Amino acid sequence: MLRVTLLITLGGLAWLDNLATGDERAVVRDLSARFELARNRGDLVAARKLIADGATYYDVAGRDDRSLLYHLAVIARQRAAAGRERLEPVRIISRRLTLRGDVAVVTELMGATAAIVPGVRIAPRRRTIVWAKELGQWKVSHVHTSAYNVWESAIEVFENADLDTPPPFNGVVFVGSSSIVGWKTLADDFPQATTTRRGFGGSDIIDSVAYAHRIVTPYRPRRVALYAGDNDIARGKTPERVFADYKLFVATIHAVLPEATIGFIAIKPSLARWNMWPQMKIVNQQIQQHAAAHARLDFLDIASAMLGDDGRPQEHLFVRDGLHLSPDGYALWTQVLTAWVNATP
Repeated sequence: MLRVTLLITLGGLAWLDNLATGDERAVVRDLSARFELARNRGDLVAARKLIADGATYYDVAGRDDRSLLYHLAVIARQRAAAGRERLEPVRIISRRLTLRGDVAVVTELMGATAAIVPGVRIAPRRRTIVWAKELGQWKVSHVHTSAYNVWESAIEVFENADLDTPPPFNGVVFVGSSSIVGWKTLADDFPQATTTRRGFGGSDIIDSVAYAHRIVTPYRPRRVALYAGDNDIARGKTPERVFADYKLFVATIHAVLPEATIGFIAIKPSLARWNMWPQMKIVNQQIQQHAAAHARLDFLDIASAMLGDDGRPQEHLFVRDGLHLSPDGYALWTQVLTAWVNATP
């Protein structure tokens, strides 16, 4: 079962109180992990030490505020009644921190654990925790949890289609961003394999992590092809962050399907984002090296074939926007990927 890595435990946090001159980001990150642990345990004593007087909690966008301590008391009662360690089958799959002076904002994406019961529908959620520093102490002043519904409608379309025509097991699932969405000829391009196309345009790698247990693992594929990372870099994520999210995707799939082979389709060099190619190339190199050292991981290098003799992307591989693939572009991808898609196991 995948778990959030806690750098510290409730029993070993006394040193934080004396870390007045330490790395503030590290302190807030550790306190956020401590808060999550207290919340899941329904531990009001531990939580109270972290919460400012009058702190508010919103569990749905637009709901009236209520006391965060009241919310935690409700959670404690629910946990006791359910007799479970965790209240919900969710985990934090992404945590980002912004620090400005005496205010820190932690944004978390919560998604399914690896141990969910097959068929249980999990809707990812986003939580924002605002920490304020008063008299040298960081305290939670506000928590807002809302639906992560950016891609929910697209995922529901897939799920409704699955009800009508369940995809066969042991096939090849293609998941990721708009390059997968636009691959309308996917099934015809790989006639010897059973393929399932699950792309949702504009998504980042972390979005495929969030929805993996709804649109990837239920199909029990023998192979999973991921194309994402293009949008991540365009949105300002560092190569290191993109690489970390890729490894999280791998861990999420392999926790349920340890025998599945995962192929990362290289981030493509494009005309529209050519200025970002140096960073994209770093991600490709990191993933290629990582895949070479691990069984059941492959790096699918479509990028090299897309560059012309002048070292730049070939124009005929793209539609007018210079970003998305033309029929020639998909034909090239098909040529590069055919052997991998048809390979068994």
